[in-house]
Amino acid sequence: MDKVPAPYAFLDLSDYARPLARWLAQQLVPTPITPIHLTLLFTLVGSLAALLFAVHRWLPLAGLLLLLKSLLDAADGSLARLRERPSRVGRFLDSVCDFVVNALVFGGIAASEAARTGQAHFLGLGLAALICATLQGSVFSYYFVRYRHQVGGDRTSRVAEADTEGYAWDHPAALRVLHVLYKFIYGWQDVLMEALDRRLVPANASLHPAFLTATTVLGLGTQLLVTAVCAAVGRPALALWLFVAPFNVYWLILLIIRRWLYVTGLHSL
Repeated sequence: MDKVPAPYAFLDLSDYARPLARWLAQQLVPTPITPIHLTLLFTLVGSLAALLFAVHRWLPLAGLLLLLKSLLDAADGSLARLRERPSRVGRFLDSVCDFVVNALVFGGIAASEAARTGQAHFLGLGLAALICATLQGSVFSYYFVRYRHQVGGDRTSRVAEADTEGYAWDHPAALRVLHVLYKFIYGWQDVLMEALDRRLVPANASLHPAFLTATTVLGLGTQLLVTAVCAAVGRPALALWLFVAPFNVYWLILLIIRRWLYVTGLHSL
């Protein structure tokens, strides 16, 4: 079971780990391991990668750990869907843990570069990269969630996460706490993206699958892959510059394309 019905599937460049994640989830279905266990495990794996970045040792291994984190991140949702047991607690926990891992990774890279070079500006660069990468991920998430609702796909995530309504098996207290954390981290981005999109097109404007594919360049999986490649070549700080500069230009161009697709009527083809 996927997030999008098969007839509306599109190429998701950030979801490269999905085939292996789906296989892993199938192996875990008869076990007591839960999606939340996988979420906590990917948080640990990502934290270990951050530690390696912070000490500037074993950088290729740090990159591999980020790819393993991406695999586990994909597997938790796959396992929930295979068991037909979606969870709002799991949805918010996943997003909060994604941010924690990114914060640790970017912080580790920035702190290491600042210590090795004696240039404190790397700390500011790390913070800027974290904010930019989080916003870029929200651009992808916003359009992906809208598309899923448009084509009758998975509805565990919502465009505006304004309430704490959960499933019968969701723990109410945990859901409330995680919802507050989610809104603190991502709330302003969701509001910003909805406001920007409404200035470009009407609220009911449909999304073209090709446009969705273009947005996947901003997905978390792509971000982890970019960081892993930079680590593999011994230049993890390059990832910080990439998220601050070219990736920001890219998502602004996407908004221009979104407007152009609507004006030309190509969005509905």
